Amino acid sequence: MTDQRTLDRLIAHLRGQVAELRRLEGEVAAPEDIAERKRLILRLQERLSYVVRDLLNVRRTSPT
Repeated sequence: MTDQRTLDRLIAHLRGQVAELRRLEGEVAAPEDIAERKRLILRLQERLSYVVRDLLNVRRTSPT
């Protein structure tokens, strides 16, 4: 089960990776480094979608 802290950490990690990508693009880094960072960001976005879905399912099924 996923909790809010996991979601917060994942979002912070994703933001950090996006900032690093922007820095690399600004420095005109090697295309391989930029491509690797983009792949990592895509994996993090996919994980984020699963975490959000998890949280929404828990909230929907939990008694209020």
